[in-house]
Parts: sequence; structure tokens; C-alpha cells
Amino acid sequence: MAPPTPANPVERAIVADLKHDGSSFQAVAYDKIREDIIFCKLAPGQKLSARLLEETLGLGRTPVREALVRLGQEGLVFTVPQSGTYVSKIDLQTAENARYVREHLERSVAVECCARIDQAGRDVLEALLDEQALAVRDHDSRSFFTLDNTFHKALFNIAGRTEIWRWIDSCNADLQRFRWLRTQVENLDWSAIMNQHAALYRAIASGDTDEVGYLTVAHLHLMSAEQDSVLAAFPECFA
Repeated sequence: MAPPTPANPVERAIVADLKHDGSSFQAVAYDKIREDIIFCKLAPGQKLSARLLEETLGLGRTPVREALVRLGQEGLVFTVPQSGTYVSKIDLQTAENARYVREHLERSVAVECCARIDQAGRDVLEALLDEQALAVRDHDSRSFFTLDNTFHKALFNIAGRTEIWRWIDSCNADLQRFRWLRTQVENLDWSAIMNQHAALYRAIASGDTDEVGYLTVAHLHLMSAEQDSVLAAFPECFA
């Protein structure tokens, strides 16, 4: 079956976490197409129409085509001569490599948060946990997904490692697509992620670095535990 179209975009600043800075028309086109690929609005394997993208985005031919070239360099789209441009299917090895990098970097970052977190940081994480609980209650997959990303980004901000988060975000699109599809699998419990976030926050707030390291690694290993369920639900989305 085809991947479901995500719910209407949540009109919050957190959606910007899936985008990259830039004010040019090419950057606008890149940001929007990349976002639609991550949320499977443009499904893995789907043929893309440059003209339709131009009409949808309200942009000219050049910025759309430049954006597609950039996305091709990142492996998110590919071109078949005499056929057209297609959205790449999700490469599980690429997604796993991104998870591996995040596990090792984020563990150190989360441990740093123990020493660096202040009241403002606590307020941010507590507010995100409250919003995520509402997303779970309302079964709002788009909000839940973006709040999940924002929680992790907040850890990098608290540790003073925002630039590292940007590096990670620029090369983990296949992991992001896998994680989005994970929210669409009915038998996978969203509250497991929320509860792990809450436990991680408590460990950071109490300065328990050993527990923080353990929880971060366990949290980022969810992909391995849930991979079979996601593959079974969306086999056509994977290379």
C-alpha cells in the first residue's frame, strides 16, 4: 500500500526544524520538496513532474530544477534518462548509518546537558514534553514527529552544539523518512518515545550522567527494534 499522506501541517515554528536556512527561490523550492519527501507526501518511488512542482510551489523553472539537482546530490531523487526524475526509495543502510552517528554524538551531547542545563533549558524541555503528550492524546502524527525532532534539537542547543545538529540534520533524510513511516504503523506505541524523552529529561535535570548515556543509546536503538514492523507495513518504500 502507498504511504499515507501526513496530516495538515502544524502551524508552529517547530516545523522549521525540517528545513534549512535560506531566502532564495532555489532554497525555498529545496526546503519544500525535501519536506514533502521526508513526510512521504512525495512517496518513495514516485515520478516527479517539474512542471507540477513549479505550479504547486508558485516558482519558476530554474529554482525548481536547481533544487532537484541538489536533492539528487543528496540521494533523495534520481533521474532515469528518457524517463524522468523519481523520489529515491529509503535506503535502510543509509538510515542505520545516520542512526549510528546520532547515537554516538547525541550520547556525548546529552551528557554535556547535565552540566550546562539551566532553568530556561528545563522550561523548554518541559514544555516540549507537555506538547508531545497532547500530540499522543490527539494522535496527531505530524505534531508528534516534529516535537520529537525539536526535543532532540533542544538538547544540542542546551549543550551549545547547535551547529552539530545542523550537520546531522543535513544528512539524515532517510532516517527521518523511516521515523515518519514509524508514526504511521498502527501497532507501534507513540508513548514509548514520549516516556523515554521524559526519563531522559529527568536524568539530565538530576545530573545523572551514567543514566543519561544509557537512556540516549536505548532511545536511538528503537529503529532496530521496530524495523520489521515498518518494513512489513510499507515494503514498497524501501530499496
